[in-house]
Amino acid sequence: MCDEHSMRFKAIFFGNKLKIVNPYATLGIVTLWSETDFIARRLKKNGVDLDPEKSKVAVIGNLYGEGFKYLLRNLLYNPQIDTLLVLGNDRSGSYRYLSNFFSNGTERIDGGLIYKCSSEGREVRAVRVKGTDYLMDSLVSPEMFSRIPEIVRIEGIEKSDPETAEEVSGLLKNYRSKQWAGERILVEIPDVLVETYPSNLRAHTIVEETPARAWKYLVHRVFRFGRKVLIKKGERTELQNVKVVIEKPRFEDESVIRACGFDPESFSKYQKEILSAELPADRSYTYGHRIRAYFGTDCLDIVVADMVNSPDDRSCYISTWDNTADIRGESRPCLVSLFFRNIDNCLHLSSTFRTHNTSNAWLENVYGLMAIQQYVCKNTGTEPGSITVISHSVSLDPQYLDKAKIVYDKVARTNVMRQDPNGYFLITTESNEIVVKHYYGSEKIGEYRSEKPVKIQLMIYRDCAISDINHAIYIGRQLEKAYHCIQESRPYIQED
Repeated sequence: MCDEHSMRFKAIFFGNKLKIVNPYATLGIVTLWSETDFIARRLKKNGVDLDPEKSKVAVIGNLYGEGFKYLLRNLLYNPQIDTLLVLGNDRSGSYRYLSNFFSNGTERIDGGLIYKCSSEGREVRAVRVKGTDYLMDSLVSPEMFSRIPEIVRIEGIEKSDPETAEEVSGLLKNYRSKQWAGERILVEIPDVLVETYPSNLRAHTIVEETPARAWKYLVHRVFRFGRKVLIKKGERTELQNVKVVIEKPRFEDESVIRACGFDPESFSKYQKEILSAELPADRSYTYGHRIRAYFGTDCLDIVVADMVNSPDDRSCYISTWDNTADIRGESRPCLVSLFFRNIDNCLHLSSTFRTHNTSNAWLENVYGLMAIQQYVCKNTGTEPGSITVISHSVSLDPQYLDKAKIVYDKVARTNVMRQDPNGYFLITTESNEIVVKHYYGSEKIGEYRSEKPVKIQLMIYRDCAISDINHAIYIGRQLEKAYHCIQESRPYIQED
């Protein structure tokens, strides 16, 4: 019977998804990934009392993983819950979130998400439940619980195991409430303040045909995924080791350069300067001087001579960095290396920058690299190939964020379909099998067969046969469509 002095269970979050049994009881059941109704039926079948008037069970609910922070808040608001019985299938490891939170606590992480509390206007950073990959806000901690609920994990009830059923029934039969008392604690759910979207900060690669398009996508990438850092010059938004490949580095129309917010005449002046060996009196270094005079030799002409004598030579490498002067110098070059490679009479240039200002320097630097590439091509009789720019630290200056935001918004609205450089797939069905043929151009280079889409998915992944995310999503849709066509005895037609 209900005790008028007992605290009534009240769900602050996801009340419509919880199965309230006896709101005055003090034991909660967590079913992980198993459906609550399914577990409830199993419990009833094994003699567990789920009568709302008499049951020892207050509430039954799932824990898929992402709902863990809500579960904690419901527990804080219902301190009478002294025991959590964890049943069901643990597909994602969410049980460890629960057990580790109370046994190990949380830990601060570098970077990560930032949350904003709407009621107070303050910001809090994400923490990780120790020993897991679960990220949550730091507004809830184990220390906030006046008493930590006893957590009991019993596996196997979802498999109709009679011994497990007997163990669960026995536990609930012998369970006695600890009659805990405590104050309700209400903790809000903060909004995620997305200043930096999660990514691997050191693994971004951009491939575009032209310099201007490459620059726009670089701005988009740094604006969206860059992490805020503080350097001597002030705050920056930074990514590391970004690789940008420009497939067709050609001088673009002046209108294109102006549309990006730059002066074409300034770019032309920069291209002349980067090929000049002279060092102006008011400058401590220029790239042209470092490349063509600083080390007592014209490195660019040496590269030309070597490539003429041995087109496939891989020693055509120029460094602008002087360890003696630069490692502690006041003014140091950002462009630190150039590597020239002739493949099928196309000259490909790879460059490395120590640091890079995305907003106002990167595109100008690329135009300088194109001038260097054109110079070597002209003197070696080769055609210009790609230019690859690797930036160890590429960043946005806060004073240019308004300009960057305009570029970001334009790129975000662009719907561009790209050909996957790894090839394409033709999908058909034969009897009960899905058949996926991998083509590059007109040549078939692979084939995958299975009755299950997931097996083909894993085979394609194993072979690294897809490199474009949009292409991968498309193939996933087609595999699922082909599977359902087979199950329903309908003809499958691959979408364009």
